[in-house]
Amino acid sequence: MKTVSRFTAIAAVLLASSSAFAADWSSNAITYGYAPHQSEPAVSDKVAKNILTFTHVSGDKLGSNLFNIDLLKSDGSDLANNGGGGAQEWYGFYQRNFSLNAMTGNKTGYGFAKDLNLTARVDAGAKNTTFAPAPRKVRLGMSAAMPVTAGFWDVGLEVMKESNHNGVVGKDVSFSSAPVFTTAWAVGMGPGAFTGFLDIVGAKGKDGFGDETKTETLGRALYMIDVAGPKAGLKAGVGVEYWNNKFGCNNAKSFKKNSCTATTPVLIVEYHM
Repeated sequence: MKTVSRFTAIAAVLLASSSAFAADWSSNAITYGYAPHQSEPAVSDKVAKNILTFTHVSGDKLGSNLFNIDLLKSDGSDLANNGGGGAQEWYGFYQRNFSLNAMTGNKTGYGFAKDLNLTARVDAGAKNTTFAPAPRKVRLGMSAAMPVTAGFWDVGLEVMKESNHNGVVGKDVSFSSAPVFTTAWAVGMGPGAFTGFLDIVGAKGKDGFGDETKTETLGRALYMIDVAGPKAGLKAGVGVEYWNNKFGCNNAKSFKKNSCTATTPVLIVEYHM
């Protein structure tokens, strides 16, 4: 309960800070994705998932806001608790970036970076399986905006604190703080854009079974093109996703072989409103 209370308090502070300033610009998008070979620890490395995503991005005089929420539906390889077909889950996060350029008036950048951002992020999710995960995370750090000419490329370092639920052993787990390397990009290339992200989360202590967690790597790279012209707001793309030691699970000691790692193609259709 203490971790959840801290999570709620930090989320309230971030939301208050973002609502204190009117947005100078904003963008919303709805995305449908399909990944045929995702992994689920102790289940399989070939779980097909349909993914519906809503994303909001906006900017104001102090920086920017990013809100993202995924609704995911698994196939029969990853069953819901007590049957009833494939599991359903949701996962979302809100990130607030405070631009040093905006706060200091600096217009010359910072050496290799055109801007530096103080970042604060809160994550939450839930899934209706026997494990019944309910992750709650807080991430604090700094990111650098790389000087790309079209689009963006951010690189950051953060510290993450996570709590979760383990329904198999019937208890909540508070993990140790862990370092995070993160990067995200969307760079114009040819008729479309090369987009994606990479998160590398360090080991975060023992899990609910008493096993030591391992460094987790999640990356996705996509090539997106405009459908029916750039003003239509409709984009489509294809790419690849790699997830190793998912949720910190030690793939070398996984209950089911290779269920903590997977590489899958990803198909995406995206509409910008």
